[in-house]
Amino acid sequence: MKTGILALQGSFQEHLESLKLIERDFILIRTVDDLEEVGSIILPGGESTSMIKIQENNDLFNHLKIKILTGIPTLGTCAGLILLAKNSILGKSTLNILDCDIERNGYGRQNQSFEGKVQFNNFNDNYCFIRAPKITSVGSGVKVIAKMEDEIVGVQSNNIVGLTFHPELNNEQNYLNWLDNFVMKGLNVGAL
Repeated sequence: MKTGILALQGSFQEHLESLKLIERDFILIRTVDDLEEVGSIILPGGESTSMIKIQENNDLFNHLKIKILTGIPTLGTCAGLILLAKNSILGKSTLNILDCDIERNGYGRQNQSFEGKVQFNNFNDNYCFIRAPKITSVGSGVKVIAKMEDEIVGVQSNNIVGLTFHPELNNEQNYLNWLDNFVMKGLNVGAL
């Protein structure tokens, strides 16, 4: 099975490069039919409002939600986390499957983007926060898996991981090892 990367808008190309580095087959998800071959999913950063508007007429998110709820490994970074969370965006529903609240642009606008030291999955590295959302609360079944000082910047609930930062921009070996275990082997699903 392939890893599907939501490719409506945003940093899907960078995630594609990460998957190439771990020699993982992938497919770009633009239509419902693209979900047939998918055994794991990546929802990239970008503009969450645009992604919701782009897919509105083809019902892609309803099918995407069904696929994720089957238990396949799913990673959402930045805007991808926003799409997974239980918030609404401009009155439109997100996928609403990750029990956490998100503040869009929680660290500021584009010109306030930064790199921060993150502890993620037992390793530390600097990661990019680009118009990053802020996780303001998590539900009882959600584990904190990444922190930047006292800030929660990564969460997991069963097969779903949401990160406020962009590990695909670094592609350092610790992240690639984690990604390989998560999407390719499913070893980290529910185990962090």
